[in-house]
Amino acid sequence: MRKINLFVTSLLLGLVVSFLLTSCLSSEDPYRAGFSFINPTSVRTNIYANTTVDSVIVECLGPWAISGVNASWCKLDLTSGRGNAIYSFAVSFEQNTTGEARLAQFTIQDTDHPADAHSSWQYLQYATRGDGSMGNAALVKTITSDDGYVAKMEYDKQSRPVRFILTNPDGTFAEQMDVRYNEQAHQLTVERNGTSMTGTMDSNFQSMRLVGVNDTVGYTSQYYSNGMQMSANNAFNVVSSNAVRGLQAFSYLLGGKSLAPDSLHTADSLRYVRQWKSDGQRYVEMLKLEYSQMDNRYQSVDVNQLLLGFAECHPMQLLSMFSYARSTSIVRRATSSTGNIDVTTELNPDKSVRRMVVKDARKGTEVTYDFAY
Repeated sequence: MRKINLFVTSLLLGLVVSFLLTSCLSSEDPYRAGFSFINPTSVRTNIYANTTVDSVIVECLGPWAISGVNASWCKLDLTSGRGNAIYSFAVSFEQNTTGEARLAQFTIQDTDHPADAHSSWQYLQYATRGDGSMGNAALVKTITSDDGYVAKMEYDKQSRPVRFILTNPDGTFAEQMDVRYNEQAHQLTVERNGTSMTGTMDSNFQSMRLVGVNDTVGYTSQYYSNGMQMSANNAFNVVSSNAVRGLQAFSYLLGGKSLAPDSLHTADSLRYVRQWKSDGQRYVEMLKLEYSQMDNRYQSVDVNQLLLGFAECHPMQLLSMFSYARSTSIVRRATSSTGNIDVTTELNPDKSVRRMVVKDARKGTEVTYDFAY
């Protein structure tokens, strides 16, 4: 990480660098005071609702002390020390279950010369987790569909998915996925049905792209007719390719909506393409999406991914491991050239989904999904 170099007297421009302050009273000896931050690297650090740790690395020229504002949920392992030393200490956060973003601010001061050397920095903790769910969202443990599928999910202490198991209607094994998070190495590893994929993990505990020997899953861009790349706010794809099984691709059109954490956004339409190598058949859905007033962030999974059933559902999408794809409202109708898919949703008192019924008039099917927490 690069070191920030800013003058102590220019606090609004960032964190503070060490430099020599000379006493203006001739009877006093010159002194040195100031701070040089290696981490954090900016005045404000944004973290997710399920982020629990960070660090401060700072060089202090003089003796120092730190005070905090609205920081009861944010604790520093060290708040004072001597000068002429570099300090590294942990910052711990309580998970944000308030339903609102919150801010903590800290100020470090030279205790011998507080008016001359001081600097402030902040932590903004989002209301939402890295997967786009609210920090107080219920964790779905089991989804049972009346067409015979059963999905089971497990999570770690930070509400991140660590295991997914799907059973077929005949009771046979469909698939298993295990997820490991290495925060020190910033690496995400997914073991899916005996194959391994890895990728660089972002601050929201997700990866833009996971790659293995036979598998690739991740975001890809869409392009205008003139060849220019679209921004993700307008359109993007999530593509899963397996050398043995085949291809699944989800193409989302958003029309310029914000994808920032805590923002409200819904995809205007979904194009889904699947082609399994076992039969070579290409299955395509082009759906215009309409939404209910129900929020899709109050349970850990993205229930909209069940629109086409478990047979067409990608587990990483269901677990919202590519969180841009999670529309923040629940679909009530999907319209295609051949007919409609209607969705009826029942909620628990905490706004999490209790039951969802998907009726596909085109196929003459109706599937009920029950969610257990």
